[in-house]
Amino acid sequence: MTSARNIAILCFEGIQILDVTGPAAVFGAANDAADCAFYTVQILSAEGGLVRSNSAIELATQPMHSVAPESIDTLLIAGGSDEGMARFVANTMIKEWVLQTSAHCRRLGSICTGAFALGQFGLIDGRRVATHWSSCSELAARYPFVEVDPNAVYIEDGKVWTSAGVTTGIDMCLELVAA
Repeated sequence: MTSARNIAILCFEGIQILDVTGPAAVFGAANDAADCAFYTVQILSAEGGLVRSNSAIELATQPMHSVAPESIDTLLIAGGSDEGMARFVANTMIKEWVLQTSAHCRRLGSICTGAFALGQFGLIDGRRVATHWSSCSELAARYPFVEVDPNAVYIEDGKVWTSAGVTTGIDMCLELVAA
């Protein structure tokens, strides 16, 4: 068997915890169903360490720079609080790492409002995307070169995958496994 596909889920202070744990559980369940480690899931943040979610639960993360961008098969960016997302996208170190990783990975995407990071980093220009229904108008206004579909559960547009929300992120990851 070939080596496990590396799934990286990038998060930040104020993330929606289910945007991380739901997708991670899908890839873990795929490993269980296959009875082998087909996927390796890594929960990453800019600096590593504990990251506090918007529900006060903390996740242990690895520093993103501890993972070589070219080793990542699928990069997913979680959504979360507006304040946390604003700090996340303003960090040039994060932007550079995401852009480098996106140039190498087979698939990249977002769960819920993680689409704002993809927009800020210029990774969804000219693409059709999904995000949480309450954020569709704002995403479309901020990124006029992006087609935001307010009715989509999740969207695959080339190598970019985006989902509308927490549970649709799980649906999207089930489809990533199926693909």
